[in-house]
Order: sequence, then structure tokens, then C-alpha cells
Amino acid sequence: MLESATKRLRFALPALSIASLLALLPFPTCIFRLGLGLPCPACGLTRAALALLRLDLAAATRFHPLALPLALVVVATVLAALRLDDEGWKRFGRDVSGGSAVAIMVVWACRFLGLFGGPVP
Repeated sequence: MLESATKRLRFALPALSIASLLALLPFPTCIFRLGLGLPCPACGLTRAALALLRLDLAAATRFHPLALPLALVVVATVLAALRLDDEGWKRFGRDVSGGSAVAIMVVWACRFLGLFGGPVP
């Protein structure tokens, strides 16, 4: 069971490693924002995750309104990797990734309309 969970989650290791290194840099690293001057759909999530690690929910929510829900999705994904069979895992991955992508895009659009505190601070 642990072996299959490790195999299922191995794709996340490079992304988490890169994100961790970029979070340590003292300047913006978002290619979308640097290139276009606009915040990307995920802008603020790294700072929000760091705020969550400090247990600062207010700051995390200010940086990105989906910080806590997406953190819970990460926990649910690890648990699903441990518990689901292959078919359930595929269905879970499809549903969670699609749902998360839609939620991130909706929040991104709403922030441009001034909701959720407006564009990323």
C-alpha cells in the first residue's frame, strides 16, 4: 500500500522541490507576472502556503482565497493515494485536478473584478 502511494505521488516531488527553492528567493519568480505584468491564476499561492505553515490563516487567505481549501486537497490527495485502488485513484485525480483548476480560474477572474480583495497583493 505504501509502495503504491509512493509511486502515485512521485510526480509531485520535483514540483514541490522547485516551489520550495523558489519560495526562498527574495524577489518575484512568477514567469507569467514577470512576462505579462499580470498576476497568474496561482499568484499568491506560494506566499499563502508559507503563511499556512506559520498558521497565519488571515495572511494566507489574503494572498490567495483558495489557500486553505487547496491545502486540504493536498492532504486528501495523500490519503487517497494510500487508500484508493487504481480505478478510484484515477477517478479521484481527474475530479480533483479538474475541480481545482476550475476553482483557481474562477477566483482569478473574480479577483480581476475586485472580489476577494482584488488582484494579488
